[in-house]
Amino acid sequence: MPPDGYTSLTVSEEVFEQLVAVMTEYDCDSIADAVETVSIVALERDEAELAEIRADQLAK
Repeated sequence: MPPDGYTSLTVSEEVFEQLVAVMTEYDCDSIADAVETVSIVALERDEAELAEIRADQLAK
């Protein structure tokens, strides 16, 4: 059982390997840091894609 304020997470070995790759690429200190980093990167990419779609719509 995780400490208060934390949640445990179960992932496949493949996902764990991807998180280790993220740790290496982004110099993360822990798996938790890698999960946070991946979340931030995904949200930033999503925002950029949405902005690009909106710009395309406005250009029409």
